[in-house]
Amino acid sequence: MSIRLSGVVVAFVLCAGIRPASAQEESAADRQYREDYDRVQKITAVSDPARRAEQLLAFVKARPNSKLNDYAQGNYFVALESLQKAENFKTLLELSKRYVEFRPRVPETYYFYGAALRGENRTGEAMEALAKCSVVRNPIARKARDFLEFLYKSQNRGSLIGLDKILKKAQAEMTH
Repeated sequence: MSIRLSGVVVAFVLCAGIRPASAQEESAADRQYREDYDRVQKITAVSDPARRAEQLLAFVKARPNSKLNDYAQGNYFVALESLQKAENFKTLLELSKRYVEFRPRVPETYYFYGAALRGENRTGEAMEALAKCSVVRNPIARKARDFLEFLYKSQNRGSLIGLDKILKKAQAEMTH
């Protein structure tokens, strides 16, 4: 009788939908992903690029292990690009600097930081930032290198002699 009762209990447990602990953990991970997704979607709907960037940075800081961090970071760059196109260099400088300080190994941020520095007539610092973007493989490395060469030539009577020193320094800083 006890064997039959045990079989009934097992059948009841299986039919009742009680899941093992690993399934419950997956459910928590799925729930967290949905919450993150909803939050990021609300942030990306913000029309003001400065406010959107602020909120995206807060999200990435608050949820450093989120599966949506790459997506949030990409949207952060879109917001920075909007600020650059609007020539809002003061805000661009502040937001790009904060991201550089938060994630110094993300090369794309250095492009926007360099553009902001150039917009503030800080050409030497701008060239250093652009060099950091250009020496690490990323989608805008070529754009950063072209901008760097343009600035360098404008400061050195059309010559690129000595640019290699800036690039070597940037390479050392980005790899250590």
